[in-house]
Amino acid sequence: MKDKLKILITIECYPPVITGSGITTMRIATGLAKRGHQVLVVCPGKSIKPKINVESGVTVHRVRSLPVPKISHQNFSFSAFPRNYIKHIFKEFKPNIVHIADHFFISSAAVSLAKKNKIKVVGTNYFTPYNAIDNLMIKKNSLLYRILEKILWHYFLNIFNNIDVVTTPTATAKKIIQNVGLKKSISVISCGLDIEKFKKNEPGNEIFFKYKIQTNKIIFLSASRLDREKRVDVLLEALSMIKDKIDFQFIITGRGIDKENLEKITLKKNLTDRVVFTDFVSVSELKSLYSISDIFLTASEVELQGLSIMEAMACGLPVIAASSMAIPELVKDGINGFLFEPVNVVDASKKILLLASDKKLREKMSLNSLRLIREHDLDATLAKFEEIYYECVYEVAKTYEY
Repeated sequence: MKDKLKILITIECYPPVITGSGITTMRIATGLAKRGHQVLVVCPGKSIKPKINVESGVTVHRVRSLPVPKISHQNFSFSAFPRNYIKHIFKEFKPNIVHIADHFFISSAAVSLAKKNKIKVVGTNYFTPYNAIDNLMIKKNSLLYRILEKILWHYFLNIFNNIDVVTTPTATAKKIIQNVGLKKSISVISCGLDIEKFKKNEPGNEIFFKYKIQTNKIIFLSASRLDREKRVDVLLEALSMIKDKIDFQFIITGRGIDKENLEKITLKKNLTDRVVFTDFVSVSELKSLYSISDIFLTASEVELQGLSIMEAMACGLPVIAASSMAIPELVKDGINGFLFEPVNVVDASKKILLLASDKKLREKMSLNSLRLIREHDLDATLAKFEEIYYECVYEVAKTYEY
């Protein structure tokens, strides 16, 4: 039986800051702790004083940090000089392996100290520069856009080309970082999902009353940050084109800098009696919303996997989505949903109307979603990371055996 490991994980955005990478990292850290490993996460805090908490079996060090200029609804922070604090963690915790979930200040310091201490580093990339640049309202393919893109990728490559193992959640994500110059071999490991946790259930009546949900209508659901790259505006435009052909409600969860714009579109397109903005919802409420919905919708242009799509599939929902980035790896066109050309509201409206009008097709696609999501079970993801960790640790032990 292999010894349990001391795993140090670093990330710049960890819950309660809500990002896909943060949620995934939290699930992986918590899952590894449940398997008996000692897991320590280092992330920015919200004050000049560091704080240490044990969260779901994971020791979380929130280091002193500074706020980031607001480019999103999130209150992002960063730690510009974390090296001394992380050096202390290395000395006290003595990790067997370091796992970085980004390439920013904390992770950069951790890589440097791991190299100095002859500890192997695993890095998982959830990064593209497009989320940040899009929220800065910089025109795509402009000179400034291309310069920022190149700078951001440069910093990523500077770290990830100098670690021991690189993983990404999808084949698409792998290809992207290869194309920008990553020279390391790359393993594809799904973000993973506790499928049982998101199985369809019968929610209580309170969810219907709270959001005034009408069960006699087709229920569409969108679950994401309401930032520009998620393109919820495309979904509203598409639904406005078919509002006289089907009776529906569209539930939009989440918060973000684009919410005010989305509310204006809803009013302009006479959809106010069809659209429900829930703002941020708890995990339990989100599961209830998945369970009472008929079809999951997303027009996102920037997805290296798509956690909300995975959650919807685990709840048996067919998905209509933009055919962008890694989404086609989850949504198989004509199998468990439909894909539409990104930003094409006409194409989106046709696909939505087709599926909303055919109950038997929805039932068939629902079963296919349940079947396809099985390969993304969190236990398989954790097992793959454990295998990588042990290979790294035993390689080091063998190297320094004499």
